[in-house]
Amino acid sequence: MKSKRVLFVTIAIILLSILSVACSKGQTTTPTENAVSTQEPGASTPQPVVATSAPAGITEDVPIMPEAYDLQVPNELNIIYRVDLQIKDVVAFYQQELPTKGWEKPANPDSVVGSMAQMARTKANGDRITFSIQYNPVGEFTIVQIFITRIP
Repeated sequence: MKSKRVLFVTIAIILLSILSVACSKGQTTTPTENAVSTQEPGASTPQPVVATSAPAGITEDVPIMPEAYDLQVPNELNIIYRVDLQIKDVVAFYQQELPTKGWEKPANPDSVVGSMAQMARTKANGDRITFSIQYNPVGEFTIVQIFITRIP
């Protein structure tokens, strides 16, 4: 009888843990949402810093959206970040910016279906860049994954 009770309690704890994790998905916070202001009255508010070059580990021919956050660059061939924009805005940004960086549109069109998009471009030297873009309606952000293949 005692072993059944222990088993029941263990299963209940596991289920509650899973539910709490599942319910907390999409509840992201940015550092400014819960920040406490320590600024003195009358002091000017600092302006955000705008990068004049590509972030560390990213080559100049790979455009990153100015609104990007949670930027992850495991290596210069893989880049992941989030942006608080609709998927159509992210696709439009890359359709405009990629040609200015030397990327040519291949014969296959960009694929945008619902909350997902796929894009691919090439360069004359054979380099290839592909994008996997997914909108998260719960968190209201878009995840951009960039994969680059360089030809030596």
